[in-house]
Amino acid sequence: MLNKRVFPFLAVTYTIALAAICLVKNDRLPYFGTNYEDKIYHLVAYAILCFLWYKVFESKKINYPILIAFIVSIIYGTIIEVLQGQLTTTRDASIGDIAANVVGAVIISLILTIRDKTIVKKL
Repeated sequence: MLNKRVFPFLAVTYTIALAAICLVKNDRLPYFGTNYEDKIYHLVAYAILCFLWYKVFESKKINYPILIAFIVSIIYGTIIEVLQGQLTTTRDASIGDIAANVVGAVIISLILTIRDKTIVKKL
């Protein structure tokens, strides 16, 4: 298992990299032949973002780490979408992208919640 001190570094690095990827023109992403690839990228990216911040909050013994990571991911994703519409000429803000971000964060949050409820604590 990764050292708990690694997660803050991973989360911050990933958050910065995600902003950079979302705010620059990137037509080099792999194309898999579906009409919803952009939404799939958003879903996966924000599921990872939510998971990494969950691990940070969990390692810091913060109450409700899943909920806080979920909220942080949604707010961050919404801010990035607004910035895409305001700061870039090659990217557009999209409600569909925000929805995909939310779905990704919801999926990982549900998985983490179910996992936490089914783990048998060591005695």
